[in-house]
Amino acid sequence: MKIFGALLVQIVAAADPFPASAGDGSWQWVDVEGTKCMDGKQTGVYVRYSQNGNKNFGVYLYGGGACFNTLTCTTASTKNPHPKDMGSKGIFEPRSDNPLDDYNWMTVPYCTGDVHAGEGEKRIGLAKRDFSGANNLKLMIDRARATFSDVGTLFVTGESAGGFGSLAVYPLVREYFPEARGVLMDDSGQILDDKYLAPCLVEEWRTTWNLNANLPADCPCNNDEGNLASAWAYGRQKYPQDSFSLISSVNDVVISTFFGFGVDNCSAAVPIGFNKMHEGLEALADTGVNIYMIPGAMHTHTSHGEFYSRSVEGIYLNQWIGQLIDGNQADPATVRPTADDVVQEAMTTSRNAPAALPYTGLIV
Repeated sequence: MKIFGALLVQIVAAADPFPASAGDGSWQWVDVEGTKCMDGKQTGVYVRYSQNGNKNFGVYLYGGGACFNTLTCTTASTKNPHPKDMGSKGIFEPRSDNPLDDYNWMTVPYCTGDVHAGEGEKRIGLAKRDFSGANNLKLMIDRARATFSDVGTLFVTGESAGGFGSLAVYPLVREYFPEARGVLMDDSGQILDDKYLAPCLVEEWRTTWNLNANLPADCPCNNDEGNLASAWAYGRQKYPQDSFSLISSVNDVVISTFFGFGVDNCSAAVPIGFNKMHEGLEALADTGVNIYMIPGAMHTHTSHGEFYSRSVEGIYLNQWIGQLIDGNQADPATVRPTADDVVQEAMTTSRNAPAALPYTGLIV
């Protein structure tokens, strides 16, 4: 690792920094040469600078659809190389009760179909697919390191596919900022143990995306089948001063559909039948992972107003994350919905009366 660290310094020192701040707190799009989307198009990043010299740096991975079989690649995968910026809601909102207020940010579009963690190419559905999520991220982080060379807190997060990616690529990103304290906030990327996240499904990801190429060689999560959830324990052991968390509704309907691809040893023609999300979250919490469990079935929670309005067990989500980030406090304990929380969620859902979600196979 010492050798790798020395090589890393040499590599990132040669990278071009991002363009200077526009000075108005806006998101600035930067094309990143050498990056590739699933269809071969180049992508880039959005950068937003602190307005007050803050040394903290956040990396956000966009969510979207995955591509690992003909159905998902042709109907659900996300390919936009230049999406809209993340705006100023949720964790990006400038307000005094935002524990991430005035952070420097880099947000990474999702156009690779590989939860930001792949390295390779494969022909699926009569088309060649470039799975370059990890390679793209290396090029982006090279430039981020050249721009933000003195980082206090490194905050790595993502929603849905980006949530899965945030845990998978955390060691990769972390190695670029060895002097920082790291914090992981995985929003709705529920990497659970093999009883819930089927090993046959994980094996399909490994094969399709060449996932193991960028998982740490000494992590038990790097193997030929399942045990992807061991990445949680690996991160805590490798970086004992860092903090790790998962945010999830107890019956996340989108990821439950996604996990349906693993039902009956991945033999189901249609991805339905997975109903153990809550049980899987409890099992993960028993291993020491800090989880903010939310009643109901909604998907993603931190890039919009729910980040401030959501309360579970009387603890607001933004306050829970604030404690997670604060290196002078112990990590917050897992919170679970009370009976009152469940009733309140049911009443809110009934009032809003959303239309039933059709099957899309998406990680959104």
